[in-house]
Amino acid sequence: MPISENRKVFLRDVFWFGVLVDRCSVVFYGAPASYTGEDSVEVFCHGGLSVIKSFTNMFLEMGFREAGPGEFSKIAFENGKMSLNEAEAVADLIHADDLQKTVLSSEAVAGKLSEIILGLGKEVDEVRVFIEGSIDFSDEDYNFLVEGGVEKRLVDVRDLLVGLIDASLISSRRVLKKRVLFFGPPNTGKSSLFNRLLGFERALVSSVPGTTRDLIDSEMFYNSVSLELVDSAGVRDTDDLIEAEGVALSACEVGESDVVAVILDASTEVLASGFRELVKDSNYLMVFNKSDEGLPGGSYDCVVSARSGDGVGEFKDLILESVKDGAVNSEKTYLIRERHLGLFKEALVLLDGCLKNISRESDIDIAAEDLRLVRSLFDEFLGVKYPDSLLGDIFKDFCIGK
Repeated sequence: MPISENRKVFLRDVFWFGVLVDRCSVVFYGAPASYTGEDSVEVFCHGGLSVIKSFTNMFLEMGFREAGPGEFSKIAFENGKMSLNEAEAVADLIHADDLQKTVLSSEAVAGKLSEIILGLGKEVDEVRVFIEGSIDFSDEDYNFLVEGGVEKRLVDVRDLLVGLIDASLISSRRVLKKRVLFFGPPNTGKSSLFNRLLGFERALVSSVPGTTRDLIDSEMFYNSVSLELVDSAGVRDTDDLIEAEGVALSACEVGESDVVAVILDASTEVLASGFRELVKDSNYLMVFNKSDEGLPGGSYDCVVSARSGDGVGEFKDLILESVKDGAVNSEKTYLIRERHLGLFKEALVLLDGCLKNISRESDIDIAAEDLRLVRSLFDEFLGVKYPDSLLGDIFKDFCIGK
């Protein structure tokens, strides 16, 4: 039976060469009322990997192809369904690593920031009319700059833009989650503590030193913050070439992590000063493990037992405190990228130059050109005009498809 109505959910049994693939829900979205602006069909199947693989194979054999990173959002942008800023916000929403960024990204997807910039662009256009009039009709007995309130209106545009920058949280192009590295000598319980925080056995645990020979990572969501926990090879001198590679990789990861948790126990406390020296340029926590076997002799940020779970809650809170953005971000309203910040700062420089010329009523033609460039920068933010390479740079950060 055909899918006969637009935007209505139909329950269908899907067969391929006489074999039932799945019973699923199917929705047809007719153009232009779809995410991309084109005819689209969404299939909601059961989540088993075998079922998904069967659907993928079926569609590929029918002549479909897999979408590239960000391809749906790119098509939506090209079809005028969203501004470039809104498309970028989709990627920021996908990669948001805490609740605040999720909320700010969602508002950007909804077009809140785009509407503000669109309004500023219209105001710049209206002011330019009076500036251009003062140039074209300079011999008329009419002061276009005064009658149009040009100077005040430009000050208002500038103040709004400054306020927007001050109210914005900058989204880094680094799309990794907050990275927490478990670091230290072998056999201090790094893997056990890693597993304890995750709540399941992700890393191999053994009493034999040097068991972990590569980086093992897993994601944990705690108190609205997404953390990437990384278990590393124990740091020691070794003749085992594979283990040595793991040790070297662990050392390299120190500078790439948001926080380094140095895990020691009673048998390795003598190495504490050496490890502090290794991580001194990083954001780090000194953690004493195996408290169920004996208490530490030195000072630590946290004392835990991976076996019993004692102190693990406090350890999580310490990690969270170490990776969270400062309280200054709690009042941010917008999430923008480095690209946006660069455009806005360039626009401020041009507005300052324009205001300077307007106030002294000289070089009015240069002031008009400055405003034209300001509008061009706003258009680049919205995606009305953009460099040829820009789309590739933006959409490559998306997950596959979306």
